[in-house]
Amino acid sequence: MQPITSFLKRHSLICGLALMFALTWLIDLGNAGILPYRAPFAIAIWMGWGLSIAALLMTGLTDGRHAVIALLKRFLLWRVNWKWYLVAFLMYPIIFSCAVILNALWTRTPIDFSQVMAHKIFGASAELLVFIVPFFIFDAIANGEELAWRGYVLPRLQAQHSALIASLILGVIWGLWHLPRYLAPDSHGPFGWYMMKAVVDAILYTWLYNNTRGSLLLVTIMHAAGNTAGVFLPMASSTSSENLGALLIALALEMVIAGIVILYAGPARLSRTEPKQVYVPAPEQERALA
Repeated sequence: MQPITSFLKRHSLICGLALMFALTWLIDLGNAGILPYRAPFAIAIWMGWGLSIAALLMTGLTDGRHAVIALLKRFLLWRVNWKWYLVAFLMYPIIFSCAVILNALWTRTPIDFSQVMAHKIFGASAELLVFIVPFFIFDAIANGEELAWRGYVLPRLQAQHSALIASLILGVIWGLWHLPRYLAPDSHGPFGWYMMKAVVDAILYTWLYNNTRGSLLLVTIMHAAGNTAGVFLPMASSTSSENLGALLIALALEMVIAGIVILYAGPARLSRTEPKQVYVPAPEQERALA
């Protein structure tokens, strides 16, 4: 086992990503009709936790049980400045709401909530306001992506690159992870635009993550808030072309905000006050504590 462990330690980022894609793409490719099977909905809805399982498994194999506990404890980092809670809860809902309004003004058409994704989930006659908070809570629990992308991958990238470059690399990886959904026969979404959005989103997530000293709680909240806003507002879904105008306006607004973040916080850390959250191998952690 020692040679295998040594190999995994030397290549923890690549091996971790390979395991993440293997544990999730097998489900996604089947559901997209690329492979000859389809995972049950109860498994598919929790697919993102395949990423987390891979991150926890790799962390345990390379750095031990204490590193796994330390990684999970990042969900308990809640004592941060209140303004970061505003960012986490409100940034994407405000961006998406502005995009919907601007799209309605630009196209001179009324805002139509009858075709939002939430109606496809809860039924055409559902009172959507009742479901917003439950959906947000469920998405925050079921998503499972942030432990992998921000908890495992980002610190390893930031150990080698500036926060901006690390975010750009992670954004490309994050976008490619969604590729099977665009290979499905019923997909009509513009994958190129989505890739751009994933890269811009990655910058904003790194900004929040570094400024909250690596809080997985805050980035999970922001992820769930963004998904909830996308489901309950008339935005294009990730694989549809309906309400594409609002999606493109939202992307433009996100690019403006990301540009302001880079100029204000600086590309090195994407923070004026906090250090980059970087991966430190277990032996180095032990020496630092000695």
